[in-house]
Amino acid sequence: MPHVTFTLTEPTNSASHLLFGIPFDTPEQTVQAIRVNRGTNLGLIRARNSGQMALLISPDDGAAEVELQFSEDASAFPQWLFAPTGGAHETPSPDLAALMRSLLPADANPADRVSAIVRHVDDRFEYGVRDIGLADDTDAMPALACDTHLGTCVDTHSYAVAAMRAADIEAAYVSGIFFPEGADVSAPGHCWFVVNAASAPHHWDISHHLKYGLGPSTPAYNPKPGTRFALTAGRDLIFPLASHDVSITILKGFVDASGPDGRSLPTGARLS
Repeated sequence: MPHVTFTLTEPTNSASHLLFGIPFDTPEQTVQAIRVNRGTNLGLIRARNSGQMALLISPDDGAAEVELQFSEDASAFPQWLFAPTGGAHETPSPDLAALMRSLLPADANPADRVSAIVRHVDDRFEYGVRDIGLADDTDAMPALACDTHLGTCVDTHSYAVAAMRAADIEAAYVSGIFFPEGADVSAPGHCWFVVNAASAPHHWDISHHLKYGLGPSTPAYNPKPGTRFALTAGRDLIFPLASHDVSITILKGFVDASGPDGRSLPTGARLS
């Protein structure tokens, strides 16, 4: 059974508390065990606006380590996965909702809707880093009606989730880790999205198709050969601590939970 061990790559002497997302089961993975090898496990916290859980950890001299054990046994997605968090990065703007209505025939079945939205996202993005992340400065996901726009996996898949929801398709943003074929060291930060629609494949990674020139997006779990694990789901999560709420735009790796704005900390991972 594969193990993935996560460690802080730099001491975090300023952080009194850390959050680390609890992975969930999927049709491609089942979580077998979670261990805090360094730091003090202070318990579990559930997001206020999601079913996503996280470990609350007190670091040990600025260090922390968490070990996850997975199996490849198939499981079902948790029921909470497709519920919106209400954050700007997941919420379609009125313009995006109108764009989806204009693109999709009223009588299109769910699988055809998913396929059409994936083609739309393919056409609107090229892989690259934006000066400002998509929807970082708005209260909902804008519509990309024309032209081609730069976007990382975060921008591309956040937009795809909001577009799916505008078309009444259940979808979820998944943050995880990807080890390229032959590699056993990586860092959390890759993402993809999943849909829950009759007759439609559930896993999609548009950004890997764009970044590596793989052609029109297909629903392959690993379009670029390698190994991936789903870690957390949703954007704009809010975790209630005893003294304050912590808002986290993306829960990946270790997060400094000392203040109201959760800050991602440099995290490395090793596959064994």
